[in-house]
Amino acid sequence: MYTIVVTNDDGIHAPGIHKLVQSLDGLAELFVVAPDQERSAEGHRITVREGLMIQEHDFHGMKHVKAFSVNGTPADCVKMGIHVILQRRPDLVISGINAGLNLGKDIYYSGTVSAAREAVINEIPAIAVSYDNFICPGDFGEVDKILRPIWEEIKIRDIPVDVLLNMSVPHVPANELLGVVATGLDIHHYRDRIDEKPGVRGEPEYWIERDYGKQKLTNQDYFMVENKYVTITPVHIDSTDYQFVKLMNGWKMMKSNMWRGKF
Repeated sequence: MYTIVVTNDDGIHAPGIHKLVQSLDGLAELFVVAPDQERSAEGHRITVREGLMIQEHDFHGMKHVKAFSVNGTPADCVKMGIHVILQRRPDLVISGINAGLNLGKDIYYSGTVSAAREAVINEIPAIAVSYDNFICPGDFGEVDKILRPIWEEIKIRDIPVDVLLNMSVPHVPANELLGVVATGLDIHHYRDRIDEKPGVRGEPEYWIERDYGKQKLTNQDYFMVENKYVTITPVHIDSTDYQFVKLMNGWKMMKSNMWRGKF
């Protein structure tokens, strides 16, 4: 039977993962393996200096869904799901639904995306899903209705095992959605801003904030989500710049005879 592992970074009790499972219900055998608490912006951290524990849960009364929490990171959850809980490869890993969009360079900080990346490291197709509700994180609108036909098509498509799909969904009613598009990442859609504020003990505290620019790259993820499209960006696990490798091979240091007699 087609098997999907569902995970996230907001924790097993977050409303987003419940919405995700509802959107997948009936399409596959579902295993939820998620952190026992919120692990947002964890990146791809894994736990190596302490043991991990797994606890089984009832998942909102959905008796056919097997659900487990892990006292670790999103990447840990994927490892536990594959190697301990299933002890086999699932057909797909889906991470989300994150409360707030993961666009552009967010994919390097996001625990949601890192869980999908961990699946790809294990040669399992994976998707990270985020929703534009950062201001109202409990409101997932009609996201399950929007996602259902997408899942139905993805199930019959071949996703490369070395690519994760980063999917971003706008906060609009299903009947206002303009479509689904494949896009690139708008890497520079915001800049970091550091705000200094007084701390409780008098020492300054520094808060990482963002400044969003007015210019957006047309047809990239940030622009298209703002214009009521679901965006899907294929992200390859091998981030080597092979064109630059070719240029580097022309550097003096790369010439094999340069090192003869040096040592």
